[in-house]
Amino acid sequence: MSVWRAGFGLQPPQLRQLEEDAERHATWLELFFDLVFVVAVNQLAVKLAKDTSAAGFARFGGLFVPALWAWVGFTFYANRFDTDDALYRLMKMAAMLGIVALAINVPHGTTSHGSVGFAISFVGVRAVLLAMYARARRHVRGPGRDVVNLYLAGFSVGTSLWVISLAVPTPARFALWGAGLLVDMLQPPLGWRLLRGAPVNVPHITERFGQFFIIVLGQAIIGVVAGVAGISFSGLAITVATASFAIAACLWWIYFDFADTSVIGRGMLGLVYLYGHFPLLAGVAVMGVGTELAIHGAAAGHLTGGARWALSGGIAAYLVSLAVFHLAAEWTTARDRVFVARLGLAAAAVVLAAAGGGVAPVVFLVVLAAGVIGLLVLEALWFPEGAASVYEPEAARHPVGG
Repeated sequence: MSVWRAGFGLQPPQLRQLEEDAERHATWLELFFDLVFVVAVNQLAVKLAKDTSAAGFARFGGLFVPALWAWVGFTFYANRFDTDDALYRLMKMAAMLGIVALAINVPHGTTSHGSVGFAISFVGVRAVLLAMYARARRHVRGPGRDVVNLYLAGFSVGTSLWVISLAVPTPARFALWGAGLLVDMLQPPLGWRLLRGAPVNVPHITERFGQFFIIVLGQAIIGVVAGVAGISFSGLAITVATASFAIAACLWWIYFDFADTSVIGRGMLGLVYLYGHFPLLAGVAVMGVGTELAIHGAAAGHLTGGARWALSGGIAAYLVSLAVFHLAAEWTTARDRVFVARLGLAAAAVVLAAAGGGVAPVVFLVVLAAGVIGLLVLEALWFPEGAASVYEPEAARHPVGG
């Protein structure tokens, strides 16, 4: 093994060639990087569990989006320019320290004082990403250079707004955060002409998002364990915990077997996959919080409004996101049974949250679980192939069991 392969040398960044990376998988460093985000997601979940008011959900979303966007930035950089050399590793580990700082500041990230620490942490993480792009700019030529210039300029503007926010009091500080994120997120659609010359490695992207989905879904399992711990075992509590686990298992099954990924190959529509994961992942994280609250609610014999909305609202956000992925595929239509079923179950979950104040916790969870299990069965019978495939339009005309 050479010195560079061992990770102790230097390798100038270059645009990775798709034909050489056809079966590319995540590196050990990327998995280590994801592990740090477990801490941030956990802190966000703990914060939401303490306050499930409308303001609490808004604060959760306001902190979840920049945290996820930070992960997205490094994921797409690695997809195109990862060299796995010593400098790349050190820079990414510096970003991991920034994510740790971000997680530490989550509990007070929306207060006047705590938001300063959160903003400084985010700026630090973005500064590392900008340094990576600046390094790539010295070595990359051709279409890759255009991509580097696009993101280096756009992300610099977005990060500058976060820096300026440090001198502005709340709530105007949060408006600058939103403006900075908006500038960042507009770069892919605005620069799509440049990005076409340096397409992403689709198998790597789908794998990376799948791995982050697993991290977030793990919060639901943590919610089951945390909900059961410290309470006396009863038939109701065990039933609620079992139903909660069944929901999490079905969400995993649907995502990895039936979530359509062909949209990534449909030009600018591929951005649906990227942006659609924000409500999807946020919904799964919120559902995990609702799981813990529901188990405690079973012991008390009552579900709070926050617990109902966390459970049902989280599942609804997940389903609507998958429905949008599905609709954006080339081979499907708005009349497709899977699309209609996902939206139908999402609507039913919202109605259950709004009108289920008098429903016993065990009944609430069993009804939700039955709906998700039913959707899984329907998708297994109707969906043509499975996830991580580029479907041909003809395949949709011959659904299994149709």
